[in-house]
Amino acid sequence: MRILFTPVAATTTPLFHMVPLAWACRAAGHDVRVAAQPDLGQAIVAVGMPAVEVGHGYEIMDGVLRARGGRRVFEAPADQWTDSGLASTAGQPPGEPPADEHADLRHAAMAPLVEAATTMAPDLLRFAESWRPDLIVTDSMVFAAPLVSAIQGVPLVRQTWGPDVMRMISQPLQGRAADGDVRAQWPTGLPELYDRYGVEVRNDYPLRTIDPWPTSLQFPDLSGRLPMRFVPYNGAAVAPGWVLERSDRPRVCVTWGTSTAALGGDEAFVLPRVVAALADLDVEFILAVSTGDLAKLGSLPDNARVAENLPLHLFMETCDAIVNQGGTSSLLTAACQALPQVMIPQTADNPFNAASFAAGGASITVDAAGTGPPEIGAAVTRVLTEHTYRAAAEKVRDEIAEMPPPSAVVRTLEDLV
Repeated sequence: MRILFTPVAATTTPLFHMVPLAWACRAAGHDVRVAAQPDLGQAIVAVGMPAVEVGHGYEIMDGVLRARGGRRVFEAPADQWTDSGLASTAGQPPGEPPADEHADLRHAAMAPLVEAATTMAPDLLRFAESWRPDLIVTDSMVFAAPLVSAIQGVPLVRQTWGPDVMRMISQPLQGRAADGDVRAQWPTGLPELYDRYGVEVRNDYPLRTIDPWPTSLQFPDLSGRLPMRFVPYNGAAVAPGWVLERSDRPRVCVTWGTSTAALGGDEAFVLPRVVAALADLDVEFILAVSTGDLAKLGSLPDNARVAENLPLHLFMETCDAIVNQGGTSSLLTAACQALPQVMIPQTADNPFNAASFAAGGASITVDAAGTGPPEIGAAVTRVLTEHTYRAAAEKVRDEIAEMPPPSAVVRTLEDLV
C-alpha cells in the first residue's frame, strides 16, 4: 500500500508520535510519505522518512502565538475531571464545554488550524492526485486531510496523542456524527474552505482512531478506537555513557517540552522554581530541557546534571520520578518506565493530560500559579516515598505494555483498506 501520514507542524511532538507506526508500515513493506508544512521537513527526513512539503508561507506556531488567548480552550482544573472526561457543566454532557461561554474562545484557538488547512489544501491535494495513496493517517488537527480524503476517495484514519480533547470541537476529524447545525459549530472559515472544494461539512470522516492513551484513562465511547502501544521516540542522539548508570541517590528527571515556555510566556516560566525545590532535596536531578530554557536558569546547584536536548527515552529507565509540564510525549515516555510523576501543566492540552493521570493515581498535579519551591519539593518527596504512586504507575505501565504494538495496528489498517 501507499500510506500518507500528515502530522500537524506546530512542534516535532505530533511527528514523533507517528514515527513508530510509520516505521512499522515501512517494515511491513508499504510505501510511506509524510506530508507537512516546511517547518517540519528536516525533522521528517531525520526520522528516516521521505518528506513532502505542503502549505508554504504560513507557520502554524506563529499563528498559535498570535492567538495565545485561545490556548485556554482545552484547559480544565483537575477537580473537573471525572471517569467520563470533564465534569458536566451548565447542562452539557460530560466532556463538552458550555455551549456559549467558550464558543468565541474555541474559534480563536482553532483559527491557526483553519489557516494551516487553507494553505495546505492545494498542495496536499495536488500531491495526492499524483501519488494516489491507499490510506491517509492524519493528526486530529490537520483539517486539510479529510478534505483530500473525500475528494480522492481515500480511506482516512486519525491518530490521537492523549485524552481526545479534539472530540470537544465540532470539526471534520471529531470522529463521530454531530447533532444540530454542524456548519454553525465548525471553526470560523472551515465550512467555507470545504465549500470551495465541494466537500460535505460533517464530523465523521475518520474510519478509525489510532489511540496510544491507556484505555483506563481515555474518554469513554471513543468511536472506532484502535488502541496502539505507545513506543517512546523523542528524537535521536548519541547516548552518553551515564544514561544507563544508576545514581546512589533517587534520580529525578525534569523536562519542560518543546513549546511550553513559548506558549506560557516568560512571566509563567516555572522551571526556576522547580530547580530551587530540587536543590534542597537529597536527589540527583536531570535537566532535560531545550537550549533556550536552559539559558534562562543561570547557575545550577551541585545535584543537577544537564541533558540538553537529549531524548528522554535514552535515560528514563534509570530515573525514579519525573517533573514535567504534562505533555503527552514526556508523560507517556515516563509512564512506560512506571515513573511516578509531578506535573505542572499550563498550556494547550497539558491540563487534561495531567488531570487524567492524577485521576489514575500515578501522579500529583501542582498548580503553577503561585506555587513555590516548598510545595513542588513536597510533591516530589511524596511521589518518591509514598508507594501508592509507584503502584499506580506500574499499573499504567502494564496496561501500556498489553496494548497492540504498531505492527499489529498495521495489519488492522491493511484489512481496513
